[in-house]
Amino acid sequence: MNFFRDLSLKNKLTMIILATSGLMIIIIAAFFLVNEAVSIRRAVFHNLSAIAGITARNSTAALSFDDNETAQELLDALKVEPHILAAALYKKNGRVFAKLSLDERHVLPDYLNMDSLFKGNPVAPDLFIYPGDTDSVITSNLDVVAPVRLRGKIIGAVFIRVDQSWIYHQLWMFTLTVLCVVIGLIGISYFISSKLQRIVSEPIEKLASSMERVRNRQDYSIRVSGNESIDELGMLMRGFNEMLEQIQEQDRRLQKNKQQLERQVALRTEALKLSESQKRELLLQKKIQSAYSDLVSRMNSIDIDDILQKCLSSMAEVSGAAWGAVYLWDDSTKKHISIPRKEYIGPELEQCKFDKPSCIDGLHDISTKKSRQVQENGTFIMEEIDQDPKRGIFKPFTLLVFPLEFQEKAIGSLVLATNSRPNDYTLSFLHNSTRQLGVALHNAMTFEDLLKKSAELEESNMELQRASRMKSNFLANMSHELRTPLNAIIGFSELLLDQHFGELNDVQKDYLTDVLTSGRHLLDLINDILDLSKIEAGKAEVILEDVVIKDILESGFTMIRHKAFKHNITLDLDLDDNVPDTVKADEQKLKQIIYNLVSNAVKFTPDNGTIRLSASVIERAVLPWLIPERFRKEELEKQGHPKDRFLLISVEDTGIGIDEEHIDKIFDAFEQVDSSRSKKYKGTGLGLSLCKNLVELHGGVIWVKSKPGEGSTFSFVIPLDSNNE
Repeated sequence: MNFFRDLSLKNKLTMIILATSGLMIIIIAAFFLVNEAVSIRRAVFHNLSAIAGITARNSTAALSFDDNETAQELLDALKVEPHILAAALYKKNGRVFAKLSLDERHVLPDYLNMDSLFKGNPVAPDLFIYPGDTDSVITSNLDVVAPVRLRGKIIGAVFIRVDQSWIYHQLWMFTLTVLCVVIGLIGISYFISSKLQRIVSEPIEKLASSMERVRNRQDYSIRVSGNESIDELGMLMRGFNEMLEQIQEQDRRLQKNKQQLERQVALRTEALKLSESQKRELLLQKKIQSAYSDLVSRMNSIDIDDILQKCLSSMAEVSGAAWGAVYLWDDSTKKHISIPRKEYIGPELEQCKFDKPSCIDGLHDISTKKSRQVQENGTFIMEEIDQDPKRGIFKPFTLLVFPLEFQEKAIGSLVLATNSRPNDYTLSFLHNSTRQLGVALHNAMTFEDLLKKSAELEESNMELQRASRMKSNFLANMSHELRTPLNAIIGFSELLLDQHFGELNDVQKDYLTDVLTSGRHLLDLINDILDLSKIEAGKAEVILEDVVIKDILESGFTMIRHKAFKHNITLDLDLDDNVPDTVKADEQKLKQIIYNLVSNAVKFTPDNGTIRLSASVIERAVLPWLIPERFRKEELEKQGHPKDRFLLISVEDTGIGIDEEHIDKIFDAFEQVDSSRSKKYKGTGLGLSLCKNLVELHGGVIWVKSKPGEGSTFSFVIPLDSNNE
């Protein structure tokens, strides 16, 4: 905005015309782009609907008579359509009956849940987008399903995957064409606007140039030329010339009067002396200046009562007030509080407070009403109060009511009852003081609110910590009650699968396998939660003993070797020569750390990948160079001798890697890098958090280095020398 404000008038006019025309051009271009995209999408969906419908109708006989050869021929006929990537024909039970794949990268699902797709309704739609494959939605593919009907009943489904990238290419070429047209039209608009702006800018530039010369030279004889037009610009230029003529004439008169005044001032300067009233006024001004400086310094306090007491006394003293009060605004009721927060009673009314208390009460009543008026109008009130014996007021006062505000927000009001009307200089002092008082009150109230909220937050934090400890203690104490029924489920499932109690059919075996797999997965989850809860509750202990490090590492590979072999993942073990045969550690917890890291690496490593498990011994001095800054612990790096030894174990994979934005939170409990990845790679998000806690129980630290698409390396160190002592 500042840049536009500082531009010349011709540039502003050019930009305004160009912006208006450019906006309209862009809106029209956007309309054409959206219309083109909708048209292409509608045509593709219509064509796809026809292909899927024909294929579904032609497949009725093949599905009815289980004619796989005919079904395969029908699918092969789809090869003529260049945008179809894969297709499949499914039976009523959801199993694949025939399949066509034109690209090995596109694998269609082996099973379709017909009940879920058609919701048990025989009158299903002829074509709809398949919702199961989210990856195809993210990329340029489109999956559609068409039901196969026989006499109105659904006996199967046709599944087709279509490539949409050609649509995006066509839209991109159309977008480039529209963009070129838009750029050309904007260029033409710029050329036309640069010509049209001269009609307005040139007369104004002449006027501005003449005004600048008049200002610099103080020469009022200059005139603006070219004012023949009868429009507003011509009137402005003629009016400017007429104004210069009047100023030139007045300047001549002023010069003449100036000379006369200078002679008169020179004659009367020595004769003039300050009168007594002028002296008193000067003394009052000095007093007010001193009081204002003192008042501003006193407003630095954060005690509301202290600020009000000092400011009210100082303002009453300067203005000669016999009484004063400050009423604050109540945000809850949206009204002024009728009882003053602070009150000033001068010597004149001090005795009256005891002899005739109704006098103070009368001032309170009047001040409360006037404060409400100030709040409603937001303006200062100065009003004369006559004698009112019924209210106990036996002499007239001048009532001054000032609003106390901060950025137009009401804080309260300040009321002074003076014996006489104050002069302008005193009123100016009071106005400035009340403005400063509003700022000081706002700051003090804000600080007071912050103190209250800080105390509330501290109390809430203590409650949260207590609840967290109770949760951890509860889970840690419930390990037996949670594990026992799950172990029973797993044991009975294994007995049934071993067919000790009779033969099982295939469906029963599948169901029991699902029960066993789910039970084991749930047991692993509960074990991780309970282990993590024990650590948080402080009940986990490290039992140090001599463990053979080579056996520990090999056992980590043994437990996941079958899964790695299934995905053709290579497992490498690298044990450095400087690693001792045995180290002091908790064998069970160390195995759990390595198993979690290796299992995590297998999960996120694609087929034909590599996982390398290595171990070596390093010194403390190497830690600052080895551990990334975000994972460092100063007590681990600095406490002890630089040559203290540490066991370094690393798990390196060629997996999918981790984005930089997720590395900081990967070791948090229940944390997974993103929702899409958690759907593809199942897990609870507890493994790495548990590893971190177990490593820290050994007095070590764990970290990760990773790049997306290049794999990850999880490493941890535990002290050797301190453990071996």
